[in-house]
Amino acid sequence: MNLSLLPSEIEKAATEFGLLLEKCSNLDAAMRLKGQYIGREDSFVAQMMGLLRVAPKEQKRELGATINELKSIWENALRDRQSLLVEERRRNDASALAWDNTLPPPMPLKGALHPLTSLIDRLVEIFRPLGYHVEEGPEAETEENNFDGLNIPADHPARGAGDTFYFAGHQELLLRTHTSPVQVRTLKKLAPNIGKKGGIRFLAPGRVYRKDELDPTHSPMFHQLEGMLVGRDIGMHHLKGTLAYAMKSLFGSEADIRFRPSYFPFVEPGCEVDVRCPLCFGKGCRVCKNSGWVEILGAGLVHPKVFVYAGIDPDIWSGFAFGMGVERIAMMVSQTPDLRLFFENDQRFLASMGGLG
Repeated sequence: MNLSLLPSEIEKAATEFGLLLEKCSNLDAAMRLKGQYIGREDSFVAQMMGLLRVAPKEQKRELGATINELKSIWENALRDRQSLLVEERRRNDASALAWDNTLPPPMPLKGALHPLTSLIDRLVEIFRPLGYHVEEGPEAETEENNFDGLNIPADHPARGAGDTFYFAGHQELLLRTHTSPVQVRTLKKLAPNIGKKGGIRFLAPGRVYRKDELDPTHSPMFHQLEGMLVGRDIGMHHLKGTLAYAMKSLFGSEADIRFRPSYFPFVEPGCEVDVRCPLCFGKGCRVCKNSGWVEILGAGLVHPKVFVYAGIDPDIWSGFAFGMGVERIAMMVSQTPDLRLFFENDQRFLASMGGLG
């Protein structure tokens, strides 16, 4: 955040906060708003406190007073709103006690798919018209499929016990760190008949595991969805067209994406893909950290060594692959500030996400 833009940012945030606070219809919504604006992690106030640490000495006092005043105003407004919501819930509970025993009993809530499951199903349906089918693989994988078959070097940090869950007494077995081993297994399985089929295209959704500390944006278990297409003369233009179609299907016809060069051992060239923030439409907000863009996935053309490992001739066949984090997309679309809410099975949160009916 630029110091010269601070007054306008504060005014903009104050206006947004007031509007969102009025829309809070329950305590869960109020708590999410609190985390988004004055929480300890990645909130607006937290960003401003970070700015305070690098501000010139002569500005620290005035800037600190501004931050504290803004935080105090928001805390008081939230406290008042929460009091009203608590009182409203108390009245509703009291009226519920005055029930008429001649009426039929209340119907239990109907179960529904978990929000993450619904999002995965939606992503699969987006790619299905393009001919993609779903492949699955075990969550307990071999080091060979998880690393060797994906051209990941022996000295790569991801292979270390500090990043990966290995099985005690079986160093060659681990909990997969990505869904890419499904690509290795599928290529090996379909390689003998690839000529008859004229190519390969599939999706691989599932759970993956890494030694990340549990916090609002990280979890040792999360979900990925990867895709791969193999054919003749496949290039970056095919990858860009496919992902542009998918992102517009997911975020709307006005969605705009950009590609940035990046490195992944199993693709060459590799790239990261950003989508113009669907919440602020590129103007800048807390979700996109005022950049106007949100990183969605990594992608690239399949490295020839991956084909050779699977028994496919890279001089004849080429392809692309992509992978995205499901929770990352779910948090952005729903404006949920804390990843842990998706795993705690709180019925109030699930209901607010459309997970109960």
